[in-house]
Amino acid sequence: MFLTVLLASLFTTLLTAQTGMVKKTTKAAATEKTETFLVLGNCGMCQRIIEKSAVDAGDTKATWDMDADLMTVTFDPAKTTADAIQKAVALSGYDNVGYKAPDAVYNDLHGCCKYDRTGAPSTAKSCTEDDAPKN
Repeated sequence: MFLTVLLASLFTTLLTAQTGMVKKTTKAAATEKTETFLVLGNCGMCQRIIEKSAVDAGDTKATWDMDADLMTVTFDPAKTTADAIQKAVALSGYDNVGYKAPDAVYNDLHGCCKYDRTGAPSTAKSCTEDDAPKN
């Protein structure tokens, strides 16, 4: 009898502990925000640079679709914004829906990364290398 009560108590404790862990994970995921926006580029090298600059700007996950020129980002709004991510991507040389890359940075891109800039939205704000975050 004692063994049955002990096992039932242990089972209940483990079940409660696991339920608590699931709630914490669900709560953290609920605070993340996902957005998709235009980012111009050409190749796999572009993809690495674009995704890295987004992650460096505080992104949790960044995926750039080379064929569609679409970037999907997932981030914690308490840590960064879509605007900050777009600006970081532009400062790495890639025009996007929010910002136009500085000409000097675009000109320094590898030859295969020099995309057609005529597709950039006219509403994109200009940013300069001076806008880059200081380390």
